[in-house]
Amino acid sequence: MIRRLAAVAATATLLVTALPAAQAAAAGPANCTKHVLKLPADSLPGSSKARTADPSGRYILGEANREGRMHGQAVLWVNGVPRWLASQPDGESFAYSVIEGGLVVGTTSSMTRTDHWIYSVKTNSYRILEPTTLQISSLTAMNKNQDILGTTWDETLGQNIPFVWPAGGQPRLIPVPSGTTLYASEPSQLPGINDTGVWARDIEGSWIAGGDTDIDDVTGLLWNTGTTRIVQLEDRVVDLDSSLDAVTEGRFGPLGDYPSVIIKSDGTKITFPQGTLLEHIFEPNTKWTAAGYDVSSGELVPIVYACK
Repeated sequence: MIRRLAAVAATATLLVTALPAAQAAAAGPANCTKHVLKLPADSLPGSSKARTADPSGRYILGEANREGRMHGQAVLWVNGVPRWLASQPDGESFAYSVIEGGLVVGTTSSMTRTDHWIYSVKTNSYRILEPTTLQISSLTAMNKNQDILGTTWDETLGQNIPFVWPAGGQPRLIPVPSGTTLYASEPSQLPGINDTGVWARDIEGSWIAGGDTDIDDVTGLLWNTGTTRIVQLEDRVVDLDSSLDAVTEGRFGPLGDYPSVIIKSDGTKITFPQGTLLEHIFEPNTKWTAAGYDVSSGELVPIVYACK
């Protein structure tokens, strides 16, 4: 994924050729079963969610409140069994990505230090990533080769800029958007509809998924990096699978309840119950279909769905 992102950065600016939104085929209620994920014994109710998973579906990554901690802590479900992730017993942890084989990239911070690590389910151990000359702000993703994407603070620009950390190598900066002259090349700009800003969330093959940032007229967008094609969907897309089935963002609050929807590449839809906010769609032919959280009870509850 990280190498694909680098390729996108070198692609010429895409042109807008908006297509009509995909039309859903008439269908009855989805044949789906919801499963609530178990939490560790010392977890606290209120704010737990599943956020992502490895391609096999065996390892699901998320977060939950924990006794004695200020913030949500990283949780990894291994075949449905939860475990806290933290390289320091009393540290605050967040995990960003899990790959096949049960390798997780994350961060643990305490009063004395911040660890950036890769956790292995197989050995139940943490490999602390060696310090670099970069002032790392966050690690955001890891691909199957263990190349890591993150952000670092740039004193000259006064902002965070992205970097890629190849497995076994040293971090290198990724070109920043136009307006600076620090680097030899610049990334392409993803166009929106009606000159609105856009929000990109995922990339699969030659497609990037996201949507417009216009809160009054939310539109999902799929950009093809090899052509000028843009596909519009009914809501912002938070995740794509390799078949280009998309799961929409979903929103819940005083302005209304808009549960997540799966929009398949053939245009058919799976509409989930109210209060269902999904963040991940699993690969085809795995045990689960989607993961996220349910807010219908007034608390965030981590869930996965299996749909036939």
